[in-house]
Order: sequence, then C-alpha cells, then structure tokens
Amino acid sequence: MTAEEFEAAFHGIELPSEIELGPGAVIKDVSLFLQKELTILKTSNHPRVQEPVVYRLNQVLEIIKAKAL
Repeated sequence: MTAEEFEAAFHGIELPSEIELGPGAVIKDVSLFLQKELTILKTSNHPRVQEPVVYRLNQVLEIIKAKAL
C-alpha cells in the first residue's frame, strides 16, 4: 500500500490510545505513530526503509479492525 492508501484506510477510524504490536512492543501514542510512519513512507524511496514501515502500518490496521469487530 502507498502512504495515500494507508491514509485513506485510517481515515475515520477511531484510534485507540495505545496498541500492543507484540510482547514488549507497545505504541503509546497511536496518532503520533501513524503520523511519523506515514511521513517516513512518503519521504523515503528506499525499500529497506519502506518495508518495515508498511509492515508496522499493516499490523496496526489489522489490530484496530479486529478490535472493532
């Protein structure tokens, strides 16, 4: 997904205050995390930088959608 596609996917979703991605990996400020990750995705053209960002954004999106069900 592109940064714009992620922005569209997160638009209108109620964000939790924090999310646990895994053991010991807690995002304390989800909106700040998303802002930072999307900025990195928009400004970096290197796959080694983009791949982990896309992976983390997909994880967050899946967790938020799973909690909404």
